[in-house]
Amino acid sequence: MTGLSFTSEAINYAVDMQKHVSFGLHFNMVDGHASLAANHRSLVDRSGRFWASDRQRIAALFSRVDAADIARELRAQLKILADAGIAISHVDSHGHLHKFPSVARAMASVLAEFGIAKMRRPQNLYARRALSDMIDGYCSRGFPKHLKTTDYYFAIDQRSPHWLEQLPAVIPQGVTEISVHPGQIDPSRRFEFHSFDAQEPADLKALGVTLMNYNDLQ
Repeated sequence: MTGLSFTSEAINYAVDMQKHVSFGLHFNMVDGHASLAANHRSLVDRSGRFWASDRQRIAALFSRVDAADIARELRAQLKILADAGIAISHVDSHGHLHKFPSVARAMASVLAEFGIAKMRRPQNLYARRALSDMIDGYCSRGFPKHLKTTDYYFAIDQRSPHWLEQLPAVIPQGVTEISVHPGQIDPSRRFEFHSFDAQEPADLKALGVTLMNYNDLQ
């Protein structure tokens, strides 16, 4: 994620570890962070900081975010990682804004400029269902077909403390991305990461899960 306090540390880590791990851009266009590109009104307020994510979700749903603004901002953020020598394996986004078809289409043309063909898909796998999941279905239908992605995407439900043990009953055959936010300070991140971090690869294999990364996705 570019333009933040520890971006430089993250980039240095990625440069050192990219032979072993895949690294993607966590594209951001929400929640008060400063824009890196030109001042574009569909993304930022008068101070040049991004609008709140709730506002932008509604705008993206109804295609009210300018595609050219998205493209300029994405290009500026990708360039930072590319210039640092990171082989960018894929792109996702802060707040999952890229799932909206209007945003995904605007991003797709820029990804091609950087030789990136992979992007996280809209969620289509759930521990429990909600009415709002219908939006994900709409987004899946509008997702750019030429982009490579996983078969399924599963976001951890904070109401399911035993989410890892439930995986065999939830995930079908195929490639599933599971978003696990690392970190130990914020309780919600600690909840997601602790269960995963406590497992050995052999334990996951016993559950029928084989780990891979975006570099392995063909």
